[in-house]
Amino acid sequence: MTAKIKLRSQLHLLTGFMAGFVLAFVLLLFVYDVNRVTPCWSSASTMSTATARIQDIPPARILCMVLTCPENVENLARAVHNTWGQRCSHLIFASSEDYEPLGVVQVVEPGGGGYEDLWNKTREGFRHVWEHFGRDYDWFLKADDDTYVVMENLQHLLSGFDTDTPVYFGYKMSRYNVSYMSGGASYVLSREALNRFMTQVYESEVICPQPKKMGIEDFYMGICMQNVGVHFVDSSQSLDGDTKPKFMPLDLENYMSEANTTIPQWLRQMSSSRVETGLTCCSNYSVAFHYASRERMFLYEFLIYHLKIFSPNQILELNERSQLTLSELIRRYPLEDNSNIKDLLQMSEKPDNF
Repeated sequence: MTAKIKLRSQLHLLTGFMAGFVLAFVLLLFVYDVNRVTPCWSSASTMSTATARIQDIPPARILCMVLTCPENVENLARAVHNTWGQRCSHLIFASSEDYEPLGVVQVVEPGGGGYEDLWNKTREGFRHVWEHFGRDYDWFLKADDDTYVVMENLQHLLSGFDTDTPVYFGYKMSRYNVSYMSGGASYVLSREALNRFMTQVYESEVICPQPKKMGIEDFYMGICMQNVGVHFVDSSQSLDGDTKPKFMPLDLENYMSEANTTIPQWLRQMSSSRVETGLTCCSNYSVAFHYASRERMFLYEFLIYHLKIFSPNQILELNERSQLTLSELIRRYPLEDNSNIKDLLQMSEKPDNF
């Protein structure tokens, strides 16, 4: 009897050990993915904890403020509205005139919305956003109307940061020993960063440049952010194992030349990260591309969200299906009758009437 009880206890112990081993192995497979690129705040020792935390956090609420002008509303602004702007939590255009159909609001005087007023438009645009939406959103993206943004990648990059901490996110550059984020490539402010901008520097002539014509918008914003203790996050350092830039100050086409002749010298000199060209120029998780025409925006939209690529498994499945018989080929793709060559040649020699 004692031997049976002892044997039963050993079986229970062995069963429990095997069950625990299997469960641990399954969890390890679920959590650990060697191909996954993770935010820089997630080290190998905290991978499982960080992964669980991300899955529990709802998507960040991102307000997109896009600077535009009246002459660009029906072209670039509408292209933004019809493409990537649809994926913002809230989209607002800042201009010198209201245009209700697209949500364009006047933030500077009429006729004052050109390049020379970029700093004033940015200041007043953020003032409008803070007064009307400051408590409703987590992050505040500033972009130009010729920038295309991949919102899903931006969501992932921001997931590792707390919006109640002062964070300034983008493509890091430097001028006169002052760091700042490229305005053309777009940049992001956390709610706390925008709070500090509006409550500590907006009215100050000491720590932040005041409204002026031809102000260097992104450089000025860098000065303001530094003077109120906001942390600069260069997006090229925001993902472990991925040191490529993710906010691109130029059109993507500029980076595709292997000759290195399409990148202006000023960008190489001012960029904090190395500027490369070719297919390895940019992160596979890139967020923003500058100098995008209306047509280029729709090209990005199609390639990213509509173009489908067959997987190897799908190709194998297609190869295993039965091929068309000759009768099916004739029925679906009948031959055209072009036997009257003389008439066809005479028609082809006539001027087209299209």
